[in-house]
Amino acid sequence: MIMLNYGFKKLFILTFYGILVLTQPAFSQEVFHVRGFVLHANTGDPVGGANISVLGTARGSVSDHDGFFELQLPPGEFKISVTSVGFSDEEIIVLVPDRTKEMLNIKLMPRQHEIEGVDIYGRFDLPGRDTSINRIPVSILPAMTTITAADIEKQGAVTLVDAMKYVTGGWTETRGRKTKQFFSLRGQKYPYPDYSIDGVWQREFEETGYFFSALDIESVEIVRSSSALVKGLSGLTGVVDVKTKKPERETVSLLTRYGEQNNYFANLQYGNKINDLSFQTSASFFGTDGPVGKNGKERLRNFHGTFNWLASEHIRIAAGATYISGLRQLMTIDDEIGAPNIKSRKEEYDPVNTLLTYVKISFQGRKGAQTDVQTNYSYRDVDYYTFNISQESTTSHEENDWEYGVNVLHSQPVSKTNTLRLGALYNHWVAPEGKRYYVGRSCDVHTFSGVVASEQKAGKFLFDAGFRMIGGHIVEWGGFGIEGSASGFGNVAPIEDQAAPFEWQSVLGATYLFSEVSSLHYNFSGGTIAPRKGSLTDAGARPESESRFNHELGFRYHLAGKAEFTANSFLTNRNDAIDYSGETVVTNNDLVMELYENLDKRSYGMEASAKISIPGVYSDVFVNGLVMKGEKESDGRMQEDSQLPKVMINAGFLFDHSDFDASLFVHHTGPYTNNRFVNPAWVQEHGNFPLGDFTTADLTAGYTLKGRVATRFFIEVKNVLDKKFMTVAGYPDPGRLIMAGLRINYHSN
Repeated sequence: MIMLNYGFKKLFILTFYGILVLTQPAFSQEVFHVRGFVLHANTGDPVGGANISVLGTARGSVSDHDGFFELQLPPGEFKISVTSVGFSDEEIIVLVPDRTKEMLNIKLMPRQHEIEGVDIYGRFDLPGRDTSINRIPVSILPAMTTITAADIEKQGAVTLVDAMKYVTGGWTETRGRKTKQFFSLRGQKYPYPDYSIDGVWQREFEETGYFFSALDIESVEIVRSSSALVKGLSGLTGVVDVKTKKPERETVSLLTRYGEQNNYFANLQYGNKINDLSFQTSASFFGTDGPVGKNGKERLRNFHGTFNWLASEHIRIAAGATYISGLRQLMTIDDEIGAPNIKSRKEEYDPVNTLLTYVKISFQGRKGAQTDVQTNYSYRDVDYYTFNISQESTTSHEENDWEYGVNVLHSQPVSKTNTLRLGALYNHWVAPEGKRYYVGRSCDVHTFSGVVASEQKAGKFLFDAGFRMIGGHIVEWGGFGIEGSASGFGNVAPIEDQAAPFEWQSVLGATYLFSEVSSLHYNFSGGTIAPRKGSLTDAGARPESESRFNHELGFRYHLAGKAEFTANSFLTNRNDAIDYSGETVVTNNDLVMELYENLDKRSYGMEASAKISIPGVYSDVFVNGLVMKGEKESDGRMQEDSQLPKVMINAGFLFDHSDFDASLFVHHTGPYTNNRFVNPAWVQEHGNFPLGDFTTADLTAGYTLKGRVATRFFIEVKNVLDKKFMTVAGYPDPGRLIMAGLRINYHSN
């Protein structure tokens, strides 16, 4: 750790010195800020993704999803050109510094036919996109869902996993009351989706999602498909990109909520933007006692901070840190069906300590070139306790791990119609005492990856392609050596000084623009997925790598601020798929080791989503759904996979007028089965354990006292129908939960 800290300190000093050298010329002449909005001339709606160019210079900008843009210019007279697909070009003259004291409103007239020579990204804006480097391929738009901060608040979401409850094709399996929550897309697991924070990829984030406070999030961009190569390493199972809040003015907010089962939540935020520097800070506290007698206590704290600094017209520096601490108990399993080894114990994490940090330096070059250097460091320290009820004994172990990495991304326009994106990533992950159920032996792994992606415009067509390679070096992997012994598995030798399994991923996509608001999309992706380190088959061997290939065909209609409709069909083939076999091995210390198997799988289906604004009744309505069939190999032939739900449907109605607001969210998951955690005697008598097949509804209503300091009083009812259901055997939902609270917001003028 001393050498690690020294290395980071040296890197920081060199980086800071380099920034000073690079930015020195920028301070030789005073610059002024020119700000404004790009608007639809007929409707007044914001135009996101419009290109703003300062003619005769290399300066420019892109409007965000609110139509806002910002330029830095020295004194003088400049001609600014604004272009966006589906609109006529607009040019204005700006005198600096005279026009810097007002907000510009640039109105674009819609154009009906001509599309050549215009940036085709214009009307197909990607909400809250981080940088042009991290932009997903346009061919994947029908398979992307964006959740905004407003959506999160209306849902009453507490954690990141809560916020993704109504995502098209999203599936959350909950072991107890949020004690173990696993989010997947289209039923594709092992591995689960990748996560990134403000565009910075996180390797071991999987279990952090149900600790991470939802109110620190500005938006969540979820790619349900398998084609987001630049976003992360496990893009074949989808990517979740979390974008944290970045204020444009001074903002103070306080939210408190309290309800049944001593369920509480409090969040305090302060953010501001001073000249070229913006920052956000927050503190969140949430917990519950859970259902009586079910070992469901929870006490968690989140402290979060970010800053963004425009160091010069070419350099932007961003950094963020999140610290999470507290305790979480794992609710006891239902006595009637629970497996004896699970039923006889109580488990808890106390304390949970997690630190997530990142730094990004973005350099804007000439003619649209951009380079990002991203670094991250994460540390997790969890004490895990198990109390054996029958033996009245307690065992414990520490799950301690950390990771750090560097990711360099470069975006280079090759021509007016082609953009090339390159990236290289390094990550080092260490778990000195093992992780999860594989505790007791050290894990130390280096990961290397390179990616190349290209986008090409040809008339009304846009083509994209990409290829990623993943490799690495295993210094030591003791995941096979579990604590104690279990039928011979405890003696399996650890891996030492070996190359990590090689993986590759590729994508190829095409988009055809019917008009300024509608498009057709096709995407193919394929590659390999290595089994999670530490996985074993029931023969004590390591599972084979999986080959996965996916085809998608989708349609998108998007009228900004009015309506949106997407329809998407998909077919996924998984050869030698890595799957939980249903078998387990129990160690001498009552730890359960799950065993895996390789078998062929495939799934296919349709996704559709619709969102419409109804001004006459001051409402927004959305509905989305997934119809899917899964199949897996059994006795040498493909048979239906009953462990996947065939149907998942979400709907919502949001009303907001004058001082009153109300929201109703409905979710339905179709039936499926899974015998995990079920007593074998129960299965022998009754057959496979039924799960899913439920419909739930959540309701919120609020009243706001408006003004410079706005105060909203609200009530939330979770599971209005008081439906008892399970997504994991033996862990039923606690039923209806009523809470009330208030939200206070202050915004400077």
